[in-house]
Amino acid sequence: MAEWASGDVLSPHNIVAKNYGADHENKIHSDEGAAKFGFAGALVPGVALYAYLTRPVVDLWGENWLARGTMSAKFIKPIYDRELVQARAQVVNVAPIELSLELVNPANEICAVGTAGLPDALPMLDVQAYPAYPLPPSEQRRAASISSFQVDVALGSLSFTLDLQHEGARFLENMVETAPRYHHVCHPAYWIAQANELLMQNIALGPWIHTASETQHLALARDGERLSLRGRVAELAQRRGHEIITADLALFGENDRPLVQIRHSAIIKLRD
Repeated sequence: MAEWASGDVLSPHNIVAKNYGADHENKIHSDEGAAKFGFAGALVPGVALYAYLTRPVVDLWGENWLARGTMSAKFIKPIYDRELVQARAQVVNVAPIELSLELVNPANEICAVGTAGLPDALPMLDVQAYPAYPLPPSEQRRAASISSFQVDVALGSLSFTLDLQHEGARFLENMVETAPRYHHVCHPAYWIAQANELLMQNIALGPWIHTASETQHLALARDGERLSLRGRVAELAQRRGHEIITADLALFGENDRPLVQIRHSAIIKLRD
């Protein structure tokens, strides 16, 4: 990537945001539910904002980044349905190359920020640090409060089979994504959606908000492969009256093949 210099700006991407969660049980994605917490309308899910931020990254690095790249994303202002948003990327380092990312709304307000990189070497993931645990029955999910948890408490694991043809196609539609590469490799935001699913399967959530994710890709998953997402509570915090959980998660393929490591944060109890 010697042709890039610090400060170089990549081609931006314009996307018409889609609130695919309008019928979701999380009512923060409905106009009525979001209004109760002072929002102007239903929030477009953080998974979609993460997906929008990946566009310039994947255009630059392609499947190489999908297999071993890094990304962080933090969501700081809401994006609403059908807003025209723009994903921007700028080179901030060249050895190794690193990008800064931002997502802006029609008023040019920054709604999400992040970074992306392509490290020279992959970190080693300790498989033994991520044992599998059964999901709790729905009636035994923990209450949506940080008082229900302690740091290092294990979370129930999520097992699923990667299905690019059917579920993957629906996911791409929700992400407003048409790139042909995702017909044979999984979209990186799909792993973030599964991290959300793991929280929902472990916690009796009401309205809640995905706030940030950091990922390290370690290998590509194979279509039809049986996958396991496992992890524990990494941090508990209260900020501005919101109760926030951060999970340390890892995704494994068959024979415990490491695929992705994720640090995933969400407000599980919003202030009144």
